[in-house]
Amino acid sequence: MESNLPFKGLKILELSSVLAGPLAGSFFAEGGAEVIKIEHPTHGDVTRSWLTKSETTGSGTSSYYAAANTFKKVLKLDLASEEGQSQLQQYISSCDILLQNFKGKDLIKFNLTPKTLALNNPNLVHIRLVGFSNEPTRLAYDVVVQAETGFMHLNGSADGPPTKLPVAFMDILASDQIRSAALTGLYARATGAQGWYAEVSLEKSGLAALINQASNYLMNGTSPSRSGSLHPNIAPYGEILSVANDVEIVLAVGSDSQFHGLCSVLELTALSRDDRFSSNKLRVENRIELLKLLKEAARKADAGQLMSEFLKYGVPAGVIKSLEEVFSQNSAASKSVITEIAPGSNQQLRKVSTTAYSITVFGNNKS
Repeated sequence: MESNLPFKGLKILELSSVLAGPLAGSFFAEGGAEVIKIEHPTHGDVTRSWLTKSETTGSGTSSYYAAANTFKKVLKLDLASEEGQSQLQQYISSCDILLQNFKGKDLIKFNLTPKTLALNNPNLVHIRLVGFSNEPTRLAYDVVVQAETGFMHLNGSADGPPTKLPVAFMDILASDQIRSAALTGLYARATGAQGWYAEVSLEKSGLAALINQASNYLMNGTSPSRSGSLHPNIAPYGEILSVANDVEIVLAVGSDSQFHGLCSVLELTALSRDDRFSSNKLRVENRIELLKLLKEAARKADAGQLMSEFLKYGVPAGVIKSLEEVFSQNSAASKSVITEIAPGSNQQLRKVSTTAYSITVFGNNKS
């Protein structure tokens, strides 16, 4: 596997902190790249201090930090000093990709303006993360961006308050944009481009991810209200069935044939011929009444047997699991866990891989 790592020989300099940039750095590190992460000699990355109630201070890191930083070489460097500046420029001159999320004033202070770097390092692929593109001095933490890009307004139950997603979703989206920008830059460089620079914003990353919710509004003027896990265009999709032993199963029925399969499994074949539910549009219009009927039919069912029947009849559904269940032994998630011993200590760092695909190389055209 080592010889098949796609980024072997690539060198990344990471001047970013918190989540979006470091996640992108970990993506390249897990792919075999040499990733050098620069941290302040005293404070380090702020997420080192973001501890849960169960974590103890003094370890020098946190589970949050571990989530976004694996297989990197961490260097403590005071960029305000002449020596730090000199070392920084040396690292920049030898790297392929620079990832940073410095404020505008610090770009000038540390000689990191895009034009200066491009002139001095024409082969550098330079990616900068910002918060709000049109408000460069504004702080942009994830929950703020979730609020201002519509996600909090959309998320939550119909009778509940606006709710943030349980992970820093805007940072995750921005990290994917950073990776795309970096890979685009490498391709552009390979085809002759020089001085390549891209700016990724948390705000635009969130807006780009609105997808059908955005087009529902832009094309139809429909501003959706909060509806929990329900899908605005499909039913029953996001509806939850409570079955025996307090197990919950979520449905994702996206076609008439899948709905017919659902009705067959729940012994509700007459329902598939009911005029109220004969098409997806009608099922969306009558989803409250439909859910009552589905819940009543499923409430005494065994989850394992029901899921087996759903699979047999091609009905998309899933058991709602806790993290203990998600990471149970030999599960798909357990096989995606990366373990690393923190440099300079015996602390074990465990996280989920940032790469959600597997690689197979079927040939080699090198002579």
